[in-house]
Order: sequence, then C-alpha cells, then structure tokens
Amino acid sequence: MSEFLALLLAYYTCDAAAQSQMPLGGDRLACMETYEEVKGWFAPLDAAPPGTPEHGAQRIETYIAFRAWEAENAETVARLRAQAEDAVE
Repeated sequence: MSEFLALLLAYYTCDAAAQSQMPLGGDRLACMETYEEVKGWFAPLDAAPPGTPEHGAQRIETYIAFRAWEAENAETVARLRAQAEDAVE
C-alpha cells in the first residue's frame, strides 16, 4: 500500500503543479507516466484492445473506481493533496 500512496503523492504533486501553472518542463512526461500508473491500479486485468467500445467503457469504469477509492479514503487523499501543494509552493 505504501507504494501506491507514494504513487498517489506524485500524482497529486503533478496535479498541483499543473493547477498552479508551474512549468513542468521535462517532468511533464513523468507526470503522464504517473497518471497512467495510477490508472493501472484500478484497470481490469483483462483490458480490451484500444480503440474498441469495450476499451472506452473500461477506461470510464477505471476512472469511476479511482474516484470511489478517493471518496472512501478522503482523509488520506486530503493529507496527500496538502503535501503535494506544499511541495509545489
């Protein structure tokens, strides 16, 4: 779980930097990779081929699952977001 929380901290740090319009430079690619890694924690193991309607539906389900996890773990999310915001200030 600590690996996942470290990944989320990086995810929220990228988000905070983007919202503050802080230039990410070379970190932009790392942020894109981080976003994909977070999605991977919630994506189905048997992913449909890209470009198919099933794949699109799975991406939506993945997002919904992530948002549900955030809602269920609101205190942890708030703490990580606060750390991320402090890191970009």
